Amino acid sequence: MKSHVEIKVRVKQLPSGGLHEILTDFTRETEGWEFPVEPSEDYQLHNGRAAGYAIFMRDGSEIAAVAIANLDAKQPNTFRVPNIVPHANSSLTMDEYNAIGIAFADAFRHWLKKTSLRGTVDVVGPNRTLAEVIPGERTRKFFEAWLHTPTPVSHPSDLYALDRFICHLFRHPGKTRVWEIEHYLIHDLQWKAETARWVVARIYAGLELLRVDRKF
Repeated sequence: MKSHVEIKVRVKQLPSGGLHEILTDFTRETEGWEFPVEPSEDYQLHNGRAAGYAIFMRDGSEIAAVAIANLDAKQPNTFRVPNIVPHANSSLTMDEYNAIGIAFADAFRHWLKKTSLRGTVDVVGPNRTLAEVIPGERTRKFFEAWLHTPTPVSHPSDLYALDRFICHLFRHPGKTRVWEIEHYLIHDLQWKAETARWVVARIYAGLELLRVDRKF
């Protein structure tokens, strides 16, 4: 299943200038990248926590701005790339988005190794497997058991297998990416879009019902 890459940057200890100092040093020491001060300050103000941009350059022209932001106040040294904003065109294809994201991750990882900063850069995608959508092995087995039923979305006994998956997911959510199940069913298994949407809607409805039942 092809999807947009997800990038996570972790720094063991932030310098006194925070993320902006890191991005300033990274772009100054890495060819093909620039740090836009004012847009980064505006982004950080809007985000409410550390945030900024790294501009991807090609032949002296701005191609896109990679947004880097802290999205979890409990993990102030962890940053994600929530978006890549096109500058040269009105939009980016998935392949273009992923190519720029991977270029940033590779360049930043290479730069980290040359500095005194200790940190990591993790990338998920762009080709995502079911094990990445549903990382929990037992949870994934319940899902696959439902997939292998003769008529997964019509016969009551087969829907029971789906409901078993939902019940297990409620008890052991882990890092399951429910919103990506639709994409997996459509693009990896060639299901009809309306059927895949129905499945995900049933999963969300089941989880919500179980949450209400727990509070009842």
